[in-house]
Amino acid sequence: MTVKDLMEMVDRLHPNQFSSTDKLAWLNQVEQTIFHDVLMTHRDAPVDVAPVYDDATSTEELLAEDPWSRLYPLWMNAQIAYYNHESMQYDTAAQAFNSAYDDYWRAYNRAHLPVGRVNHLHLTDRRWGYGAANL
Repeated sequence: MTVKDLMEMVDRLHPNQFSSTDKLAWLNQVEQTIFHDVLMTHRDAPVDVAPVYDDATSTEELLAEDPWSRLYPLWMNAQIAYYNHESMQYDTAAQAFNSAYDDYWRAYNRAHLPVGRVNHLHLTDRRWGYGAANL
């Protein structure tokens, strides 16, 4: 999903009075969260810095790829409801976003090796204190 696709979808599914600047700020917030909490906790992060979007017509791809990109319109819907002071709609939208975000996080974690994960133990490696003298 691109920035432009998201902005068009949000305005079509959740008509609102907010400017594209507001919506881009919300998008940048969730992208920062994904970058720091999901991608940077793994060895093979696809980007080195979190993207910052400043053009609502950008064709840049968002960090969470399909099918996980469904979290973006859910996030935007939650923000629209929050700033419209629609607490019941916000609660529902926030729960839906949290569920989608958790699904994305779990799927990414299954597919990518986290930083600091030990995938084998060297029992004869002296640096671990288990050398031949200790056996």
